[in-house]
Amino acid sequence: MKAKWVEEIIQTLSEEELRQMMADHPGELESEAAENKYISRRVVMQALLPVKRAIDHHRWLNINAQYVHLLRVTPKLVDLSAYGLTPTDWTNYVDGQVAKLKQRQLSAAGVSIYLYLYDLLTGKRGQREMRFVFVDEVQDYDAFQLAYLQFNFPKAKFTLLGDLNQAIFTHDQSHTLLQQLGQMFGHDDTKVVQLTKSYRSTQQITDFTKQLLLDGEQIEAFARQGELPLIYELADEKAAVDQVMATLQTDRQANDTTAIIGKTLADSERITELLQARGEKVTLIRTENQRLVPGTIVVPSYLAKGLEFDAVIVWNANQTQYQGDHERQLIYTICSRAMHNLTVTSIGPVTELIRQVDQKLYQKN
Repeated sequence: MKAKWVEEIIQTLSEEELRQMMADHPGELESEAAENKYISRRVVMQALLPVKRAIDHHRWLNINAQYVHLLRVTPKLVDLSAYGLTPTDWTNYVDGQVAKLKQRQLSAAGVSIYLYLYDLLTGKRGQREMRFVFVDEVQDYDAFQLAYLQFNFPKAKFTLLGDLNQAIFTHDQSHTLLQQLGQMFGHDDTKVVQLTKSYRSTQQITDFTKQLLLDGEQIEAFARQGELPLIYELADEKAAVDQVMATLQTDRQANDTTAIIGKTLADSERITELLQARGEKVTLIRTENQRLVPGTIVVPSYLAKGLEFDAVIVWNANQTQYQGDHERQLIYTICSRAMHNLTVTSIGPVTELIRQVDQKLYQKN
């Protein structure tokens, strides 16, 4: 306040600017010295406002560099061999993360670590006024992400909702999630309520889909009757598209809303192009925020979770597309989106995951 630059600024102030400064003061000032002190303080506060904002927003902290440093020193903090990793494996992983950061990309798993590190460095300790936290689709969170939520809301009671059979992002981690939650929140403070009866689909679809899982016998079907799921093994792509169009025609006659579900976005784009080339009006859903429109939609599997449709057509569920136990939860999630009718198309032999289902539970064509 006593610096020369402050005095120089005060000397350049107009009468109007001085009056505006003084107008903000709540009372009368005792003397000219007190008035000068007040004006000097105002000048300094205004001049240093950008500095204050930078401090408040932690612009002095290079969180990207801190995050990379944490990754670099991780081998000094934990035994990599306990996780089946070598120093070279970890170095390659870190180099990949650095490359993604330069492209302003961060994985879902990395985000929670990144934010937790930022909170620790800046002294944040969570929102203690929050009392209740509800998390839906909990099967798509890993234990660290949920622990980070607990850190952010340390006084809150948590209600976690989900279907571990639909863990298409976390895969095998979902099987240990309940045990980890008990350790995280305390065994005596954790209550698990399992709802085993499925009300979405007909009994025929539920009986079929639960056999796609290794422990599907826990699922109870609601006694609503319908048609058996239809499995079509087609010779080529043209025949598969013909079958999709025939099924769409049948669904329209029944006034059913139909979703065609592909494994990936590329698969979904392909069937959309093929159908539109034949004059079919279909809408491709590309993002989670895209509004579901009337009529037939095409959606990749990772966006279908949580949705339901009168009829579902699974596009090209062959052995090449879906193979291995790690795909069980994905094919289960896709098929269980159907409420009344389920049709599975396959170019060539259908996936072994479906062939393992009791043949009495579906109709093969």
